[in-house]
Amino acid sequence: MKLFAVCPKCKNEISFNSIHKTRVEFAMNDGETKTLNCKICEYKNTFKINELYAKESKIAQIIAGLIFFIGTPFLLFYAKTILIKMGTLKLTLIIGSFMLIPALIYKTILKEDRIRVNTFNRGRLKNQ
Repeated sequence: MKLFAVCPKCKNEISFNSIHKTRVEFAMNDGETKTLNCKICEYKNTFKINELYAKESKIAQIIAGLIFFIGTPFLLFYAKTILIKMGTLKLTLIIGSFMLIPALIYKTILKEDRIRVNTFNRGRLKNQ
């Protein structure tokens, strides 16, 4: 997960990767502070865990979009050839339901990413 903090000197967003899913897990494994260097002003900052936040992943959005925009035409191409051969109403309904698969995958990926971000951002440490 990509976490962010704002540099107090230049207000630039500093990012880093973390494997921790919550602030509590982060504090237990890495301590209650994180030291980061700003790439713009090169100021060394120490942030409390409650000052860190997560954002939705652009990579997850890109992957979900690719699945949706590549999967839909792919299914349309094969559905057209099957419909031409078979041509029944039942088959049309079955193929129509298969057309929902890329949309469901797209929605699921984005929803899980949103849940991951909200889980990290919602939890706070009490002693900070």
